[in-house]
Amino acid sequence: MRKKLKDALSIDEIIELLSNIPYFDWVGIYILEGEELILGPYRGPATPHIRIPLNRGVCGRVARTGRASIIDDVLSDDDYLQCNESVKSEIAVPIKKDDRILGVLDVDSNRPAAFDELDKSLLEEVASIVSRLL
Repeated sequence: MRKKLKDALSIDEIIELLSNIPYFDWVGIYILEGEELILGPYRGPATPHIRIPLNRGVCGRVARTGRASIIDDVLSDDDYLQCNESVKSEIAVPIKKDDRILGVLDVDSNRPAAFDELDKSLLEEVASIVSRLL
């Protein structure tokens, strides 16, 4: 199935599909360029975070560590960069090729504690597919 998905979908189409999940209120990809994450395709409200240094934000942390983060309450996370007041929770997973970080797949929700291990597994699989498209 992974090969069929890869052949059939672009990154924009993948983001569009993910944005149809009811509690995925913002879905986007940040691409690693040097020491910054640069916003790529996304769906949802405009964000002021077009460029994120690796030493800032949840996405920066994910890119630095190579580990996914599930944030149940964004206001309780010191690394959180506020996009808009309605965001309550966030999940971010690294996009990797072998051990090299290519970027971060980031999802915000207006619901508190919206994400769980199933979402993490889904997004890690999607990030794997995206890594082959970059």
